[in-house]
Amino acid sequence: MPATSRHLIFHVGTHKTGTTSIQTMMQDNRDYFAAQGILFPQSGQVRNGGQHNIAWELNGDEGFDPSLGTLHDLEVEIENSVVPDVVLTSEDFEFWYDEPGKLQRIADMAQRVGLSIDVVLVIRPVRDYVESLFKELLKHGLQQTREEFVAQILRDGHYQFRERTYRFDYPAMVEGFSKIFGGDRVWVVKYNIVESNQPFFDVVGRLVGRSVRSIPNWGRKNQRNGTARATLRHPISALRRMREPGKLKPHEASALGKLFPSEINSLIRLP
Repeated sequence: MPATSRHLIFHVGTHKTGTTSIQTMMQDNRDYFAAQGILFPQSGQVRNGGQHNIAWELNGDEGFDPSLGTLHDLEVEIENSVVPDVVLTSEDFEFWYDEPGKLQRIADMAQRVGLSIDVVLVIRPVRDYVESLFKELLKHGLQQTREEFVAQILRDGHYQFRERTYRFDYPAMVEGFSKIFGGDRVWVVKYNIVESNQPFFDVVGRLVGRSVRSIPNWGRKNQRNGTARATLRHPISALRRMREPGKLKPHEASALGKLFPSEINSLIRLP
């Protein structure tokens, strides 16, 4: 895709890397970011901030709601906006690295409205990801113990939970996005649990050619609300979450390291 003066930052997660915090920040402060030249589209946006409805549309998910905005609505919104650059974000985009047809639809839309695309992929060590994902899925009704959860990942090389397949092969993710958008347009950021937001906006700023400021001290406050909702929805799982040890045992961490041996520092690529 030829370079243009307008940019689409395609933020694809991964899960459990502070993505929801970034999404809620941009949702609640849309004008603040627009003043910095960053459009956070309303089309496809759902209650927790990201444009998940676009992902659900292309996935054919039951949760897709046309009233929340479609890919076509997104294209129209971008085309009519005077704000030059766009951030499009959903953790569910993570799953598309091996679905080139869906990625191509995003690429085609961007080309029609005159946007160049940069993919931002945020990753964390697999051990940390597995631990955090286990705790997160407990909120959503996961019934397995941690030992069973890890054993399934070690057996299958991924984790299937309802309609989602969580994968931990970061080099394959980078390669999948690179095939559609080009290796020079895929940027890999290491998640910083202490300061999860500003590193992302630092990357955005470098890509669009100007400083982009986040909201100071935004932190992870949105996740506490999510936990409260999850407790009401899955009280038994909430009790298990308090009792279930989330930390991996040494032999589990070692086995995951052998199955997914790539050192993530070797994958980091910043603009």
